[in-house]
Amino acid sequence: MSMFLNSDIRSRLFSGLRPNAALFVTASAVLLHMVFGWDLALMIARVGFCWMCLAAMPRFELREWALAVLSLGLALTLVVQPGGMARLFSALDLAAFFATFIVLLTLIKEAAERSPSVKAVGHFLTSQPAGRRFFATALGGHTLGVFLNFGAVSLIAPLIQKGAEDSSGRVDPDTERRQLSALLRGFSWFLLWAPTSLAQAVLLILFPGVDYVYLVSMGLLTAAVMIVLGRAMDRFEWRHAPPLPVAPAPVVPKRAFAVVASVCGLLIALTFSLSLTAGFTIAQSLMIVAPTITCAWFIAEGAPFNGLGAISRRTKAFGAVLTLAAPALIRTGVTLGLSGFIGRAAASVLPTDQIAQWLDLSSVPTWLFLAALPVIITAGGQIALSPILMVVFFGELLGQMPALPADPTLIVYSLAFGWALSMSASPNATATLLISATCRIPPQTLTWKWNGAYAVLCYAAFLGIIGILA
Repeated sequence: MSMFLNSDIRSRLFSGLRPNAALFVTASAVLLHMVFGWDLALMIARVGFCWMCLAAMPRFELREWALAVLSLGLALTLVVQPGGMARLFSALDLAAFFATFIVLLTLIKEAAERSPSVKAVGHFLTSQPAGRRFFATALGGHTLGVFLNFGAVSLIAPLIQKGAEDSSGRVDPDTERRQLSALLRGFSWFLLWAPTSLAQAVLLILFPGVDYVYLVSMGLLTAAVMIVLGRAMDRFEWRHAPPLPVAPAPVVPKRAFAVVASVCGLLIALTFSLSLTAGFTIAQSLMIVAPTITCAWFIAEGAPFNGLGAISRRTKAFGAVLTLAAPALIRTGVTLGLSGFIGRAAASVLPTDQIAQWLDLSSVPTWLFLAALPVIITAGGQIALSPILMVVFFGELLGQMPALPADPTLIVYSLAFGWALSMSASPNATATLLISATCRIPPQTLTWKWNGAYAVLCYAAFLGIIGILA
């Protein structure tokens, strides 16, 4: 395994695999099949995803190796089963789609990290006076998460740590803890409603027939409730802390806010317009719109209409940025793609029809079934089973039942809640790992110690909501 090889050997083994080419081939093939329905493009996408896996191997760590080994075992099992090749191809199709989706959306982060407007907005949000700081950080992380996804965490966490330093450069641990907790308590809930989130893309594929307007409305309302609960928990936890010194509010960067709002609004407006006019799903529309918006944003902020030469140079610079970002992008895409592959392949290998009959959820009260889903997803996160893996598996399992045990909209809502809850309760959640790597704080501290009680409170509130809805 490459994790045990030195860098010279790894370089010789994998130098010809070219991550940027693997990404381009896979993403292009997925988009061509999505738009035109070409079977050849689908075959190329399957090969392209396997190419991505090989190209990503130099950056594999324990989690990626575990996913790869499990995926290989499931693939071999399917190959020897009657009719297994069709199910293997189906799992590869899902893996290629997930990998392409997250890569194309994560591209926005590359433009955002180099955007003066985003940096100005992030600095403004993390520099608020004490009384406004929680909501500024929580709502800022939530809003930026809509179009930066996990890039919002990577952007804001270093700003929080910088803002917690005193004049001597020492980080105030209390300020750091409160703001990082505020970031987690605000950011994670965008998964409940945002069409740009991977959670919504995955769940809407697995459960057709969802009332999308109802789902978004419930998600927005629940996100607001959970953020308010986060503030209440913050005030309770720090009720005996000495009052912080009053600091003047920073000047509002109006132009920066206008740029960020325009990008976010344009992304969502074009996505829904394409979905309504061309018949694509929200996820498919995003995959077409997001790269276009990203490229235009990168070029416009670097060369605002001051000649074709400047625009040409910025376009070439964007190509160089993508080449540098390809190794990290490909690792993210492969991780999520393999998780989706495992979820679908495991559902094909296991006797899911017999499991579905054995469970006999028809006799289980609807509210109890919905209440159990977030617990199962969060519990899986404690042993490094990613939410996407759990969600895909349960989606395939529920699809084997004669009838769903609850309304599909409520099932999607409950699964998305579990996915979001794992951000505060699971030390293996993506957002937690990103903050831990950036701020050098153990993920168990970020979740169990700092936000464990908050996760329990949120789940209690969820039980009340489900009791009303179901």
